[in-house]
Amino acid sequence: MRLWLTTSPDDFASEFDDIEQMFSRGLTRLILSKRGRGGAPCATESDYERWLMALPMECRDRIWVRGTPDLAERLDVRGCVTEAGSLLGEVPESWKRVNCVALCRDLEQLEKLPEWVAGALVGPVFQPQSVFEPVKTFGATAVLEHLAASGTANLPPVIAFGGIDHENLDEIKKLPVQGVSILGGIWNYADPVNAFIKLSRVVNSY
Repeated sequence: MRLWLTTSPDDFASEFDDIEQMFSRGLTRLILSKRGRGGAPCATESDYERWLMALPMECRDRIWVRGTPDLAERLDVRGCVTEAGSLLGEVPESWKRVNCVALCRDLEQLEKLPEWVAGALVGPVFQPQSVFEPVKTFGATAVLEHLAASGTANLPPVIAFGGIDHENLDEIKKLPVQGVSILGGIWNYADPVNAFIKLSRVVNSY
């Protein structure tokens, strides 16, 4: 099982130092997702470009930006995480050459994903720690039952997200998923680097 780390929604003083340390400690998959200025739900392309400039250029090969495949190509990062719904109809041919992970907030979307999609983020499985109010969650049992019923042979690699931390990893390891994406389970700790090291050891042992 692989560990994906989503960036903290908001910038903080030691962010880049922490991320560089995590890269040096084995982080291979970072999802760049930030809130915008003035309460905007998402950062702008120029905001992301400025953010990326603070990291060594070679780190971009380990970063998936939250946005369209076109944005990922312009920012010269590894790939993108984009809403599954935007991938279900006709899409530009150029999108199919980008390493694209579909964000599935509905389990039924999994079977509808085109075969060129590289992965599927599925969740939230548990209540996310990064949101301001409760959101609808799947629960581990529903995810397990759905994947067992549909089978995973014809699905892209499934990555579970939402409220995952060291306290519920035992539930996640029962799921036929290829990875977990963690946000609050690392950034909510006073020492996120140490939290990453501990969680990555557990995740990599599955």
